[in-house]
Amino acid sequence: MPYTKEDKEKKRRYYLNNKEIIVKKARQKYLDNKEKILKYQQEYQQTPEGKKTQKIASWKHLGLLWDTREEIDEIYERYLISKKCELCDEEYTETNWKCMDHEHKNGKYGKFRNVLCHSCNSQTDRQIPTNNKSGVANVSWNNTLKKWYYKKTINKKTHRKFFPYFIQAVIYKKEYEESLL
Repeated sequence: MPYTKEDKEKKRRYYLNNKEIIVKKARQKYLDNKEKILKYQQEYQQTPEGKKTQKIASWKHLGLLWDTREEIDEIYERYLISKKCELCDEEYTETNWKCMDHEHKNGKYGKFRNVLCHSCNSQTDRQIPTNNKSGVANVSWNNTLKKWYYKKTINKKTHRKFFPYFIQAVIYKKEYEESLL
């Protein structure tokens, strides 16, 4: 059963009134179990969920912004499946690694834009298409329908398909365009 406002307020007051004791107990519990805790943390960091948590924490530390948990999950999935730069289409290498491209406003980090190679990400004069905010050619957001869509026109015939999630549109794009070859 979720906490009510009154329960939360009661817990907050209790914490404020007993902060020193609570912190002291927590510190002692950590010191008593330090080896076990560190071992667990090391093991967790090797799991897929641990790697995801670390990567998202590093993006947060840099100041990258997102609106919802679903949005960051989608960005992380996009980052994971990305094998090539979304701007130059080159594969990532040890010397030209995967980077998160993002807005820069007033000297601060902003919203995620693309997954790019280091070379493209470090170019200050690059031109990112402004009509397609997704960073992936032919995949865009329909603000009216609140859905992602893939749109490709060949010989004056337009093929269009809508998806609830960005990653679905990207996977469909890849499969559809490979089927045309």
